[in-house]
Amino acid sequence: MQLPPGLVTGSNDRGLPQRHLLMSTTSPPSPPSPQSLLTPPPITSYIRLEGVDSSGNDLFVMYGASIAQMKAACSAVPECEGFNSDGWVKSRISQKKRSTIDLYLKQVVTAELPSQVLGDSGAGAFRNLLEEYSNMEHNLKIFIYPTTVGGDMPSYVDYKYGVEYLFISLLSGSRFKTQDPSEATFFFLPSRCTAYRKSVIDLQEGIQVAGQTMRRMVYDVSHRYPYWNASLGMDHFYVCAHDMGTEMAQLADPALWKNSIGLVNTADASEPSYVPHKDISVPPHPGRGKVDWALIGQGGATFDPARRKKLAFLAGEGSRGVRPLIFSLFKSDPDFNLVSGYLSDEDYQHALKTSKFCLCPRGNKAWSPRLMDALWFGCIPVLIADHYIPPLTDLLDWENFSVVVPESQVKELKKILRAIPEARQEEMRRSILQVYPHLTWNDQPHPYDAFHSTLFTLWTKRHTFRTRPRPVN
Repeated sequence: MQLPPGLVTGSNDRGLPQRHLLMSTTSPPSPPSPQSLLTPPPITSYIRLEGVDSSGNDLFVMYGASIAQMKAACSAVPECEGFNSDGWVKSRISQKKRSTIDLYLKQVVTAELPSQVLGDSGAGAFRNLLEEYSNMEHNLKIFIYPTTVGGDMPSYVDYKYGVEYLFISLLSGSRFKTQDPSEATFFFLPSRCTAYRKSVIDLQEGIQVAGQTMRRMVYDVSHRYPYWNASLGMDHFYVCAHDMGTEMAQLADPALWKNSIGLVNTADASEPSYVPHKDISVPPHPGRGKVDWALIGQGGATFDPARRKKLAFLAGEGSRGVRPLIFSLFKSDPDFNLVSGYLSDEDYQHALKTSKFCLCPRGNKAWSPRLMDALWFGCIPVLIADHYIPPLTDLLDWENFSVVVPESQVKELKKILRAIPEARQEEMRRSILQVYPHLTWNDQPHPYDAFHSTLFTLWTKRHTFRTRPRPVN
């Protein structure tokens, strides 16, 4: 068989495009995608199976070829169903076996490409993303340490810290969990920092208790298993939904803080404990009360934009952070709906439906669960929290569906919002329809939802932190 001419070298097959990306919406837990979606030609992608090979059915061999060249060759040959990293191109992938090389399975994918969010990156970037996501689905393995440290503290279900309990539950029941630590991509420390904090009444004492409990957990797993010491915690991660976030790790153990990945709501680059290049800002999830709001709001899909008469809406505690200034400046402005305190669910949802912009200002911390309220009801979020890193920033381009206003420019808030054309607002609401499923947690995980999006972000960090060979337990 003649080899295809003009093999393309391409880019690093393991690398993601250097921009923000939205994951595929081919199977979204949401209403149908808006009409602005473009449907590109079928995309050929590859699933990489690490440490696997397939015997026989060889079409030809390409000694010394890069993985990118192998992909180009296989894509150009209809008979090719895959190849291995030794250069053998396969007409059929039959029996698989353990090996020191990797096997690449060819897939032809037709997917919707969200033009408003992907922008100029085009099908090439989308192809890389699909490929990497498929690799994650097939290869990600997480070992959950079976530790009893902190187990005597009852779980605390709070209205805004629900992601902590839910993530542990979802991961424990998922196909990504492995009982064999030797095959693990990552190791999970099943921390419940909110439970530790709430074990005592005083806030500061509770934060100290959380740090001490986490220190005992690290000690426990590092003395019973060899994996922590093998990487100094670099392939380990934990979750902390409480406002303390990565501060718990900083109090607990230097290696946990500096090396391990924190899945947190409090993602504030100005805080010394948060390390932006490794820690992950995850979408908030209500522990109770609002668990069905995503289904009710559907990203604003069923709401008439013409009914959004108010320019901006904010309800809640108004005495913290930058909020007092907002209330003092705009409380009496008829274009603003500012409520100091809390509304009934019915009144709150009505305000979300009838406002163009929903303010998400800094309070005690930079993050706020009201961010998800806004997205669920198609109200464009306005982030007024300097140094705040929104959820899943590595995947989603927040510029396309939110507004950032520096705290120093709060006095210009009305002018800034009024300067955004109606057409641009409509584009942003269409983008919200596309992205809100990726930021929404579900009791039963859906493809590309917040659970899978968080794991995918974790997966993309796997090559960054492995520093030493794994010991044999």
